[in-house]
This record gives sequence, structure tokens and C-alpha cells, in this order.
Amino acid sequence: MACLLAFIWVIPVWGVGFSLRIDDMLSSSFSARKINADLDVDMSHFEARIGELTIQKKTWRNVRLACPAMDWQPNQVRCAHGILYLDGKVPLSFSYNTVNKSLDLQLSPAPKEIWHLSGIFGKPAARLKLVVENGQASRLATLIPADVPKPSAGTLSGTLEWEGLHAAVDLRMTGVVFSDASGLHAGEKFAGALHVDGVQKDKQWNWQANLDWRQGEIFWQPLYFAKGGHQLQANGSLDDDTLRVVAGTLTLAEIGTAQFSGVWERKSNRLAEFDLHGNDLKLADLYTVLIKPFLDKTALAQVQASGRGDIAWRYVNGETEQFALRLRSASFTDANQRFALQGVEADIPWQRSKPAQANIRIASGSLYKLPLGAVQIPLKMNGLSFDISQVEMPLLDGKLSIEDFHAEKQADGWQWHFGGGLTPVSMERFTKALSITPMRGSLSGIIPRVNYARENLTVDGALLFKIFNGTAVVKGLSLTEPFGPAPRLAADIDMSRLDLELLTQTFSFGNMQGLIDVEVHGLELSNWKPVAFDARVASSAGDYPRKISQTAVQNISALGGAGAAAAIQRSFLSFFEQFGYSKLGLSCKLLNGVCLMGGVADAPQGYVIVQGGGIPAISVMGYNRHVNWQELLDRLARITQSNVKPIVQ
Repeated sequence: MACLLAFIWVIPVWGVGFSLRIDDMLSSSFSARKINADLDVDMSHFEARIGELTIQKKTWRNVRLACPAMDWQPNQVRCAHGILYLDGKVPLSFSYNTVNKSLDLQLSPAPKEIWHLSGIFGKPAARLKLVVENGQASRLATLIPADVPKPSAGTLSGTLEWEGLHAAVDLRMTGVVFSDASGLHAGEKFAGALHVDGVQKDKQWNWQANLDWRQGEIFWQPLYFAKGGHQLQANGSLDDDTLRVVAGTLTLAEIGTAQFSGVWERKSNRLAEFDLHGNDLKLADLYTVLIKPFLDKTALAQVQASGRGDIAWRYVNGETEQFALRLRSASFTDANQRFALQGVEADIPWQRSKPAQANIRIASGSLYKLPLGAVQIPLKMNGLSFDISQVEMPLLDGKLSIEDFHAEKQADGWQWHFGGGLTPVSMERFTKALSITPMRGSLSGIIPRVNYARENLTVDGALLFKIFNGTAVVKGLSLTEPFGPAPRLAADIDMSRLDLELLTQTFSFGNMQGLIDVEVHGLELSNWKPVAFDARVASSAGDYPRKISQTAVQNISALGGAGAAAAIQRSFLSFFEQFGYSKLGLSCKLLNGVCLMGGVADAPQGYVIVQGGGIPAISVMGYNRHVNWQELLDRLARITQSNVKPIVQ
């Protein structure tokens, strides 16, 4: 506009009108086509028209500037009441001085909205100043590159100044709404203040900036900030290759303050260096706002944290070189009650290139509702390799030991292994903690080498436990995605010589005396629910007392479903409290939600569950070969929880 005004100033001295025609004006971010400018003979009416105007890929057509009363003064031209036709009628005024080449331009697109541009374009140094009052932020959308979030609402007030090698921005923002095309970066009702000051030296800008974020929500995938109260101060440099932050301070509401520095490579669009130091940070909001969003669909996605901590992070060329973490009076609780840690004190000074020792102390905790006692973990670190020689963790009235733990980051992910054992734990306390049916006896075991790789956990050899005065052996144990939302488990389980009296007393099943063996082969669990197995329960070999109570007979009959019956008349049962048997057994092969049932022997119309022996003797039969798995579980629940007597037909 300054060039155009300088040109039209020359013509009036001859006392004639003029017309200017330009076909095209082009630059990297601007283009104008079919430009026409006319000044009438009495030099009072000026009009300029542009057929097509494009700025930053935004195009307007039939743009027109009209000034019905031009005021000509020596060395100066003024338009006090002009109209710019651009997305509607915009009142406009301007003045231009040809001596010092100064321009004063003011636009008023809406009531109380003013965009005032003033500048001097002559030598030795040009000066430009834009003052905005209640400017609609959406008007800047056309000037912003396509890959940057664009404002759609809100107001701006402040100044933008440029003079020679110095530039400054001072803006106040109210109710600003912005987003990008993907919706992954957006803000709602943002309010705050921004100040940026820069000085150019050679080809580099040295800058400092302050941002006061007072109100509003911002979503920057995957982070979400629900409210304001945050501040940022930083200084650094900018050139064609890099954006450098020499020193920055970030204060996040309800979290704390951290200092940072870094280098962003503009051409490769990557972070080359970054240093962060934060002391006495509040872990609750730090975890919720900055850490939890990156742990979605993991075992830590529903964790709640508390306490305070210090963080130091050094990042260079795509890798973390140092990471130091100190925790004080911290706690971490899983909302799904899978685990909890309280009273955590930790000092973890990790470095990629040097070995270091971490000390972690936990006052108490729980694992799937099982209470854990105090433990101290001596963790040796050597780059991405971690070792714990031995640690003992109190579990109820016993101890869970972990030995030879080793974890290491490989090309295909994390791998780790360990071994250990469990000293005797009271089954009464164990089952009470899990809120399941009380059991008697004790639980102990040996844990062979447990391996984890490629999201799959496996066990070398067999897990050995003592339970119900018998032995339980777990073989072929594997667990896929153990820390994911739907773990999958596979195993074979063999139990030998379990005490039936202890077992039946535990589950209110009625009294049974004897020993049993249990086989559960091909066991498959999905999200801890069985989807397939081949299970058999049978009397153990050997000579021992074999008795069954009347209540147990009735409950076993109920497992056979409607039509199950004792081999003798029901009325005869009332004369005896206990009966003899020679052997018993029940099998279930689960597939597609249905159990294929069987017993110790086949019968013409079903299968034998209890085969009589001794005096008085009794036999129990089952008739339903195919039983819905959920229905079978419901029958067991009714028997063990309510001990409701079945109807025997």
C-alpha cells in the first residue's frame, strides 16, 4: 500500500486523473491478480480493486478499497472515511507521508474492534507497529500455516512492534478457541498473556518469552490440561537450523516448578537435546496430567499417586542419557485393586553409560488384596540392565522371596527373569485376605525360573505348592500380556493326595473322608476367566478310610443336574449320616462354554460319580452329559454358599 500511495502522489500535480492496471503480483506467501486503481480528475475519489487476492492459501475475490474523499496536503495524503470490502464492509482510514515514508492505517471490522498499523519505511531503519484492541482471533486463521492449530473464537489485545533488528510482541488473550484439522491439538476458552522480545544479530535471533496461562482448557494429544494457572518463562536463540532454549522455567499449577533447556532441529523436525530439573513436585497431579496419558492400555493406566518427588532428565540425540528420581512419602494405588504400595522412599540415579545403585524402600503394600510387609530393594543398574540379587517380602505370616532378578532392554522389548519361593502361609489368613471361601492348612511353594519376553511370561520347570496336606504341581505355565487389560494364561495342574476332609469342610460341602487326585490339563484363561480345560477329580490310590456324609451325597447329586439320583431310595438316606464308597470321580471337559461331564465309570443312562463300597454303601449317578459352564458354576455357588439341598428325582 505504501508503494501505491507514493505512486498516486505524483499524478495530482499535473491536475489530471489516472488509472493503474497490473495483471499479477506474486510472492511465496502472497499473490494478487487483476489489480485496478483509479483516481478521478478532481482528485477526491480513489478506488482500488483486486480480482483475486491470496494470502497464506486463503483466497478472496473482488476485493475493493474505496475512499470517497481523499485529502491532499503537501507531502501527505489522507483518507478519513474509507471502506475495505473484504469478507464484508470494513471501515478504514489511512494517511501517508511521502517525505518520511510513514503510514498510519486503522481498520474497524466490528464495533469496539480496532487494528491500528503505523510505520516508517524509509532509511536507516524501518519501524512498524500494530496495535490491536478487542481483535477477533479468528481473523488470524488465514495467516497461520496449515499444520498449526487455528483460532476460531476469542479476542486479542496488545501490540506487535518491529524496528530494524528488534521485534516485540505483547498480547492479552481472552476466550480463545483453537484446534487443528485432526482435532488432536485444541484449546477452549483460553485466557492469558504473552510477551516475546527478540533482537537479531547476524542471522540469529536472540529472544526471551513469557506466557501466563490464566484460564482455559488445552488438549495436546495425549495430554489434557483442564484449567489454567500455569506460567512459562524462557530465553534462547533462533536461526534457520535450530530453535534453542538456553534457560526456561515452567510452573504448573498443583504440580510445581521445573527448569529446562533444549535444542530443536528445525530442518529434521526433531528434539536434539533436552534437560529438565524439577524439585519437590506433587506426584498426584504430575502422574495424572503428564505421565498417565502415556500409559493407556497398560497395567499402570488406573494408578493413583501421592507424595512428592524430584526429577532430573537428560535427553540427547533420541536417547535418555540420565534420569534421576527421588520419591518421598509416596504411594501408588491401582484403582482395580491389583496392587498398592505405601510409604515409598526411593533414590534412583540412573545413567546410560555408568553403573549405579538404587535404593528403594516400601513401608507396606498389597498384591491382589494380599497384604505385603516392609521391604527394601537394592537395585543395581548398568545402562538398560537391572539386577536384584535377593529380596524378601513379608506376606501374611510367611515370606515371599525373589532371587537372581535380572531385567534388560533388548531390540524386541524388555526381558527379565527371576526365581524364588514362598514360606508357609496360613490358608485361613490367605483366603480371608482374598475374600474367598475360608480354607484350612497352609500354603508354601518353590518358584523356579520365571521368564518374561515379548509380552509373554513363562516358567521353566514346575511350580510346587503344599496345600490341603497334599501336593500341587503347575507345569507349562505361560501368561501372555500379563500387564495388559486382558491377560491370557495357559497351564497344566496336577494335585495329588489332597485331604478330602479338609477340602469339604472348607467349602461347606458336607463331610467326606479320603484322598483325591486332581488333573487340570490344557487350562486356558482369558482375562482370568476359563475358556478351555480338561479336568478330572478321582480317588487317590491306596488304603485309607472312605466315608461320605448324607449332605455330601445330596450336594454331589445336585452337580449332576435335574434327574441325578442316588442308587438307593431317598427314604433310606434318613437312617444313616455316613456311607461308605469304594471310589469317586468327576470330570469336565470345557469347550465353547459347555462342559462334557463324566465320572468314574459309564452307566446305561449316564455316569457314576460315587461308587458304593462297605456297609452301608451308596452310589451316586449323574445323567446330564452336557452342562453349561456358567450353570455348573451357579450350582457350585448355591451348594458351597447356601448349602441348599437339591431336589432328587
